[in-house]
Amino acid sequence: MTDDGVPPSAEQPAADSLESPPSPFDAGDFFRQLVANTSEGLLTIDEHSRILFANPAIEEILGYEPAELIGESKMVLIPERLRPAHAAGLEKYLRTGEKHIDWGGIELPALHKDGHEVPVLVSLREHSYEGQRIFTGLFRDISDRKERQRRFEAVFNNTYQLTGLLEPDGTILEVNRTALEFAGVERGEVVGNPLWEAPCFAANEAGRTVARTGVDRASDGDFFRDELRVRGENRTAVIDFSIRPIDHDGGAPQLLVVEGRDVTALKRRERHLQVLHRLLRHNLRNDLNAIHGFAELLLEELECEVDGESADGEADANSPPVDRTDDLCAYVAEIAATATELIETNETAKELAAATLGGEQPREPVVLEDVLAEVIADLRDQYPESVISVTDRTESAGPTIAAADSRLQTVLEEVIDNAVRHTDERPEIEVDVATAETDIAIRVIDNGPGIPEPERTGIFNEEPITQLDHGNGLGLWLVGLVLEEYGGDLEYESGVDGTGGGSCVTIRVPRATDDEDGWNGGDDGREETRTRD
Repeated sequence: MTDDGVPPSAEQPAADSLESPPSPFDAGDFFRQLVANTSEGLLTIDEHSRILFANPAIEEILGYEPAELIGESKMVLIPERLRPAHAAGLEKYLRTGEKHIDWGGIELPALHKDGHEVPVLVSLREHSYEGQRIFTGLFRDISDRKERQRRFEAVFNNTYQLTGLLEPDGTILEVNRTALEFAGVERGEVVGNPLWEAPCFAANEAGRTVARTGVDRASDGDFFRDELRVRGENRTAVIDFSIRPIDHDGGAPQLLVVEGRDVTALKRRERHLQVLHRLLRHNLRNDLNAIHGFAELLLEELECEVDGESADGEADANSPPVDRTDDLCAYVAEIAATATELIETNETAKELAAATLGGEQPREPVVLEDVLAEVIADLRDQYPESVISVTDRTESAGPTIAAADSRLQTVLEEVIDNAVRHTDERPEIEVDVATAETDIAIRVIDNGPGIPEPERTGIFNEEPITQLDHGNGLGLWLVGLVLEEYGGDLEYESGVDGTGGGSCVTIRVPRATDDEDGWNGGDDGREETRTRD
């Protein structure tokens, strides 16, 4: 160490260093400024671990002013549990020349002045000064990086999904705890191997093929997704399998992220639904149609006997009395009506099952006015005693284009029909249509008693369905399911008529964007209609 505080290596370079071209700066002043202003800590020790030099950055990293460290042992900066290893490593190196750590850069914990440990990246160099062997370490605080790594590992290892990180060629770099526990292997058994050789995929040819195909596609920059069956330590699972490429600035993929979501239970429920769907579509429908048909035939037969005459016009002594016949007619009529209701419920259940099992359908532009007009015309024919009016409060002079599909008609039918059928007196239904920037609100307002609380459970709120709290109808379930797939919503409000009566169901569907609807706002031959009765 020189009197001006410059480390010996700055005054006199090591003998084996290469000569540099002449510098335009004064060497001593230049290196003093460089050492004083670098953000990385510099520490020089002798072969007895005595600190000869520390730059100002050491204080920022470890809390010690440089003057506090000069003459102290480097052990003050090393956690107590690691001091014997450090001492033994230096002694062995001085004796044999063998390095026990990577001098090019190694992560180590250093001891801060206040007692907490600081993760640092240390690189070491040996040089000599006046025949003395000295060692200089370059310290970089990596606390922020280690914290980010800790957070990443916390998420990576605590997700329920099977997750891994791959080289673009499919070599496994990292696997999360969930995947290791599912496969029943240790990390070292899979890291460094191709994905398709991992136990989960290597168990069958289909798994190997899908894994190879996924890596090939993702390494070309494409997102890959498939569904396959994989074998774990204790069970076989169906997974939603995907590989996503990770690139930098749009270049070639640098890494691949592989994920597997266990959908075994979902697939089991889906199979159960498919069985139920077949039952509804065939067995139950056919049986209900038979019951309804026999009830209709029986009604006709009883009506023929109500007058108490046989086919030849003579009184039939065996025919039941008129009042008894009326009772039987009432019973059979109830059977026929109940069968009709069950057939309608069955049809709704079929639509619900089809919507659940059919997968998401692509959204397309739908002209709301056309669909709404057709629905209301049909309902007016079914319920001639009802009054159904439409108030159009949309801002555009052209048609209102929804991002939906053919099921929008079912959604509107179910909600408006529900409002009409559950109004005891003369139904008065107002359908109010308004648009916002991103969606369309269709409010169906009635003068009835409203939807009972149990019927709202799980449809208009997040309350759990129980044996006591549940609805009897399936129509609103179907509506909610379809709207959820659209990215829309279903809302309910009671007491909207100002006297505590009436209710309002609001259907929200996304508006089609200009790119989606292909609509240029021109005249399509429609007349603008704002209020229709």
